[in-house]
Amino acid sequence: MESETPSTSHVDNQASYNDIIENTEAPQEVVVQPPEVVSTKGSGSRLLSRVEKALKLKSKPLRQCKKCQEWGHHDSRTCDKFKEKEKRRSRKILKFDTMYSFF
Repeated sequence: MESETPSTSHVDNQASYNDIIENTEAPQEVVVQPPEVVSTKGSGSRLLSRVEKALKLKSKPLRQCKKCQEWGHHDSRTCDKFKEKEKRRSRKILKFDTMYSFF
């Protein structure tokens, strides 16, 4: 099975590349512009260790959750107990919808 397109070897490619290089002229004057100003300081933040995270959490004041009435580092929006109740409630609604979906 011969292909109709002629195959070019590495030597042929190198010869055509050399022809292109030889036929181009170098510019007489090269104009170099200064780079745009880039701020590199403060580009990232350092990761905190577990000890540092614990110390930071300990220094925060405790809040009283209005849903579960506990003192801790959560409020009514981030209450885990409330989220569990919501999950159970949504599962019950989902079961109800799937049971009576033929109506």
